Amino acid sequence: MTLFGGIKRAMRHGLGADAAVPPMLLRVLQLCERQAGITQQGLARLTGRDKGQVARMVKELLALGLLQREDHPDDRRSHCLRLTAAGRAAVRHFEQTEAAVARWLLEDMTIDEMKSLQRQAVSLQQRIDDRLRQESDG
Repeated sequence: MTLFGGIKRAMRHGLGADAAVPPMLLRVLQLCERQAGITQQGLARLTGRDKGQVARMVKELLALGLLQREDHPDDRRSHCLRLTAAGRAAVRHFEQTEAAVARWLLEDMTIDEMKSLQRQAVSLQQRIDDRLRQESDG
């Protein structure tokens, strides 16, 4: 947990003025960019967050001028979400900061060490996913 806390601090430091936008909201913006026109329901599915949490995040991103809603072409009850120019700029800065932090963390590692770390991280993520799936099924 100390490592994760350190990475979060490094990200906040790298984001500078953009640190006012929490990383989870920046991740939501990334998803909206990668899947242009995604709906709130789609975001809930991709993030694993409930509809209420997603609605609050979208509302905040709209208020910050980072996201905009458009009418859904096939469903009057739904909206498509698209990044504004400011939203795209925030995502670019977030991704650049992520890459810089990764370079700081990995710059002294050998290729074999990085591959080992990647295998371990994938294994840990799988354990988390399996455990959460078991708990939600049981």
